[in-house]
This record gives sequence, C-alpha cells and structure tokens, in this order.
Amino acid sequence: MTNADINDALRKLVDDFVDRDGLWSLQYGDLPIHIISDPPVDRIRIFAPVSGADLNDGELLYRLLRANFETALDARYCIWRGTLFAAFMHPFAALDEATFIDGMEQVVTLVKTTGGTFSSTGLRFGGDSGH
Repeated sequence: MTNADINDALRKLVDDFVDRDGLWSLQYGDLPIHIISDPPVDRIRIFAPVSGADLNDGELLYRLLRANFETALDARYCIWRGTLFAAFMHPFAALDEATFIDGMEQVVTLVKTTGGTFSSTGLRFGGDSGH
C-alpha cells in the first residue's frame, strides 16, 4: 500500500479524517484512532488509547502481557508516554486493504475488551485460563 491507498481505504470507513502526510487521526465510532506510516523502515502503526488503565497495577500489567501472547493476536498492548494503547504494527510494503481494515478492527476490539476478555478477535492462541 501507499499513503494514497490508506486515504482511499479510510474514505470507505469514516466520513472525516486528518491526513498529515503519513500521520492520520480519525474518530472511528467512539474511539480516536491514529495511524503512522514509515515507508523508509517499511512499517505502519495503527493505535488507539485505552482509557482508565492503572499502569501501576501489577496484576493488570501481567494480564496485558498474557493477552499479547494468548488473545491479542495481531494487535498488541503497548505503553507510550505513560498511556496504554492497543496497536497494530505491520510491514508497510506487504500491507493490503483487507489487512489494514482488519488491523483497525483488531485495535478497536482490543480497546473495547480491555478489562474483560482482553482479545482482538474471537480467537485464542494456545495458553490456558490459568496463570
């Protein structure tokens, strides 16, 4: 994909977004989404803040790490500048529209399931329900 392709895909999903040449901001339902493309290093990031998370809560941090392996699938939890985010990262050159849209959906789902199933889809990879 290219930055122009990202614009085309976003036009199919939302009525309005801000494009600052490889840095997009938009409202996707009730969630603010940010997208950063970096073609020279062949990466794209789609991310959204997770509100209300206490990053001093060791149990929560442990659960987020477990989710990154078991239930977050292609999206991940990450912390940036003291805020918890759900993020999808992918090689930019290998990205297609379906994967881009799926990545956005996984980020949205991961944010919405934080505190519950901590999942980005209905799937679960290995692991058990234990600790």
